[in-house]
Amino acid sequence: MTDADSPNRPIKTAVRVFKLINVIQGLEEATFTEISKEVDMAESTLHDYLTTLVHIGYLSRRDGRYNLSLQFLDHGIAARDSISVYSKSQPTLEGLAEESGAAVWLMVEENGKAVYLAQQLGEDSIETHERIGKHEYMHCLASGKVMLAFSPEEHVKEVADTHGLPQKTPESISTVEELRTELSEIREQGYAVNHNEAAEGTSAVAAPIIVEDRVVGAIAISAPVRRVENETFREQLIELVLTGSNEIELKMTYN
Repeated sequence: MTDADSPNRPIKTAVRVFKLINVIQGLEEATFTEISKEVDMAESTLHDYLTTLVHIGYLSRRDGRYNLSLQFLDHGIAARDSISVYSKSQPTLEGLAEESGAAVWLMVEENGKAVYLAQQLGEDSIETHERIGKHEYMHCLASGKVMLAFSPEEHVKEVADTHGLPQKTPESISTVEELRTELSEIREQGYAVNHNEAAEGTSAVAAPIIVEDRVVGAIAISAPVRRVENETFREQLIELVLTGSNEIELKMTYN
């Protein structure tokens, strides 16, 4: 399940607050006028919402511009620390980054999307569009595909029905049939690969973290496509993610 079923009676005020927060996050330091253009709300009502959120500490206002406050950082860190796979994975991530020289990610699923939970950078890693906390469609990531591959079939269908299969790039999976075929291949080999599917020029290899027959996350190593197309380097990454995921599984099972 994605745990994102629609409530019988949505609380409209709560929905409006978080839609407003998402708008402000997307705009990044927006003025009242800029925000008002993005929301369907009377200016007087919008003013009340913004003033209230500033008063209780969830927005900051500087020089007439609104932004999210660091209160969300506090909540985010608390949410991350409550996930057991995070605390068990840090030494493994550091070791994989050192051995591969690339960017290593710990990924989990939340409500049918893949979430970037933690990162370690190797000496040859490059800056990408990814960031900790980002939620991404699962079908276009190596980590997302590998978590889906080892999940029940009904869950795969629910994720596809809920979020669709939008094409991030021309290489992204776009049909359920194509997704099912690739997930079957991933189950057979035990790992997933992504070439240009989330962003052109980037690639990744990922393996699932499975504890008591349940997928609790995935380890992914990302690098430029040209590096991963090299068979020797790709095989090294595959071995590293498989070993790393198994190490975390053992820690979560016996520690």
